[in-house]
Amino acid sequence: MTASLRASGDEELRRCLEGALTEVAKGARVVGLVRRPFAYETSFAIDELRVRLDDGAELDLLVKDVGAGLSETAAATKPSRALDPRREIAVYRSLLRPSEVPAPRFHGAVEDADSGRAWLILERVPGEVLADEGDSAVWRAAATWAARLDDAVKEQLDPAVEGLLLHRDREWHEHWLAAAIAACEGSKRTGLAARLRGSGGDLLDRLEGLPRAFVHGELYASNVIVARQESAEAVQVKPVDWEMAGTGPFALDLAALVTGWTDADREAMCEAFHAALPGEMASALSLGDLGEAVSLCELALALQWLGWASDWQPPAEHRRDWAAEAGRLLEEAGL
Repeated sequence: MTASLRASGDEELRRCLEGALTEVAKGARVVGLVRRPFAYETSFAIDELRVRLDDGAELDLLVKDVGAGLSETAAATKPSRALDPRREIAVYRSLLRPSEVPAPRFHGAVEDADSGRAWLILERVPGEVLADEGDSAVWRAAATWAARLDDAVKEQLDPAVEGLLLHRDREWHEHWLAAAIAACEGSKRTGLAARLRGSGGDLLDRLEGLPRAFVHGELYASNVIVARQESAEAVQVKPVDWEMAGTGPFALDLAALVTGWTDADREAMCEAFHAALPGEMASALSLGDLGEAVSLCELALALQWLGWASDWQPPAEHRRDWAAEAGRLLEEAGL
């Protein structure tokens, strides 16, 4: 059996689907299969499928190869701790599905430790990415979703799942701070490097002092699908690409979401997030406290992108002048 999705023929894929879809499709046989590469895949190979079952049902699916399907570029630049193929499968299976968090529906997984096969089978959500959405109410809905995530999944977290997650603790932030300093020195941004070196301890202390939560980890607008019902009025946001899921500062996902926004729209998303926080946290945090936390988390994300790889450019939707962002955010944080 071939581990890679793209190297597997249709018959092999059909057999794998029948084994993986048992829970959702109640043992139905796959009698029709149409596949094509997914147009919006990034780091991992993804195939878009139209599957017909022998009971007459048809499913629109995505199969994401989170094992052998990693592109060469991503494999060379992603940190090793981020490359466990079990993480995203576990998040969908053990956290999102039982807690009914709005996200693509989990239809199963194909896992084989011997071959390295790790395929994630998901609902193909029809809709547009949030980045293409101009309705500010939908952006506020995404902020509300982010605020509710931790409370929704906390009962499902157990040691087995927690062991697979990325934990954005002091060591994590310290790593990216050092990587960002090295990247700045390598690109002749010695002033920024010196400033980061001088303020790094205070930054780490302040990040460590923020409340922690379960986070998506990369809740940028390009990773959020806006699913509209046929009535066109009701919308639901369904974040995708959970390979960087884990724990971290509670405002990290909101920080990713508001990146690039200023003034009233940013404030509206922060207000929506604050209003949706669990009661105890909302009462303990003012909107001003939340604003400071978001700025610190934006800075942490800017340093991560800055230090990710000196010879690598992030996807276009994540591409910004991260050095300039880091400088601005340091100023904003008084560091």
